[in-house]
Amino acid sequence: MSKLINTITENARRIALAAALIGTAVVTGCSATASSSSNTTLGDEIAKPQTQIADVESADKVRPHHVINRSRAHVTRTGEIYMMRGLANVFSRGIDRMAEDMRARGYDAANFSYKFWKPIAEDIVARAKRGEVSYPVVIMGHSLGGNESSKFANYLGRNGVKVSLVVTFDPVETGHVGANVDQVINYYLPMQNEDNTIHAASGFTGTIENIDVTADPSITHTNVEKNARFQAASINKLNQITEAL
Repeated sequence: MSKLINTITENARRIALAAALIGTAVVTGCSATASSSSNTTLGDEIAKPQTQIADVESADKVRPHHVINRSRAHVTRTGEIYMMRGLANVFSRGIDRMAEDMRARGYDAANFSYKFWKPIAEDIVARAKRGEVSYPVVIMGHSLGGNESSKFANYLGRNGVKVSLVVTFDPVETGHVGANVDQVINYYLPMQNEDNTIHAASGFTGTIENIDVTADPSITHTNVEKNARFQAASINKLNQITEAL
């Protein structure tokens, strides 16, 4: 019982911290300016230039039907990349920026709230049955989006869709992936009372890398997905598993 209470407390602590930071952002406002970096501080995240705030607001309005009906006019490489933000769409802006970078490179990358993956997954399954999915399928997520990445992948697996790569940035619970997943990379900061690594479920034959990033003290839960090195490694991995159209 005490272990369960500790686990709940640790998860609640991270979520409460994010909620408190959201409140700070609302009170402070977004009129100040700040330079961006790969490992931005909380202050940098709150004090965005107005032009970047407009991009953030646009990203917040993305719903499942926007992803399902997204334009592919820019796409010059194979594959479909699905990228999920975490709590309240506030502190996963590295996901948005990485998706924008991928689209500029010709990838079919969609970024959205972790809450919306199920109808998007249903669309993938329906298109897979019609032979309309562009493989490889890739799923990425930060925080609660990291939690849902394994679930997203497993749902696709139960419906016959292969997932080539799952990349997560500091999920806050244990993940398991099944036989349909080829490779998992999890950048995480270990939690005190919860295992937030990803493990193999029955039938899994791929590779899982759980990478503890605490060696760099500048990396926190709210900036891990903004890390330039991790983003570059993710895009490099896409280069390896996709092809030019």
